[in-house]
Amino acid sequence: MAYWRLSIDSNTGVHPSLSIATVTKIQRPSKEQRIDTIVESARKVFISSGFEKGSIEIIARDACIAEGTIYRYFDSKRSLLDEVLRRHYSVLFDDILHTLPSIEGPGNRLRYLIRRTLLTISEDRDMCGLRTLYARQANDERPSLARDQNLRMAVLMANEIKAGMKDGSFHLDTSPSIVCYMIGGAIELTEYSYMNTGKTIDIDKVTESIWRTIHSGIKSSDATAESLTSLVERFEHVADRLDSV
Repeated sequence: MAYWRLSIDSNTGVHPSLSIATVTKIQRPSKEQRIDTIVESARKVFISSGFEKGSIEIIARDACIAEGTIYRYFDSKRSLLDEVLRRHYSVLFDDILHTLPSIEGPGNRLRYLIRRTLLTISEDRDMCGLRTLYARQANDERPSLARDQNLRMAVLMANEIKAGMKDGSFHLDTSPSIVCYMIGGAIELTEYSYMNTGKTIDIDKVTESIWRTIHSGIKSSDATAESLTSLVERFEHVADRLDSV
């Protein structure tokens, strides 16, 4: 459906008749445009007010639409949160899948994945908090999208670890799952600290620290490298110390 507007001649000061009026057609926003507007308003409201307080009424007001319009596309506020997070992760993984093939060597690609994840955390603290909140609301009936995306990232990392084992870069007895747990734990601890202190993450420094620790345990050229079991124990020790603070 289209709206129609009559253009009045302001020079004459006389209300024109339909016979001399210029009729301008104004297109209604498309379905995709409406959804984009709703999702962006939901993102802003959830970040500023929180998920619990960020009502559909407030979102509709921000989007300048009726509440009923939102329910035409989303069955609940949780569905809106799903879409906000889905789009957030989509940007991340689209960038990764575009960049990863241009990086040479499984070690370099694994390091890039660590850095890119840290960069996502650092770039938007508000979304970081929203992801954390989202993860806490997960249950067995409706699993967390955040958990699904963490698994997706782990699969990408595990593929690079397996590629390194195949080409001789990493030890053949390396456990991809343990290495992914270690990387994930280190990133999670960094995110936890960032959310609690607000202190800027030194992306290059933290990436290098995580990578150096991980790489020393899996690279095949270092016969004296620290074992994976020892590295896991070190990470667990750090986690225990943080929990006790």
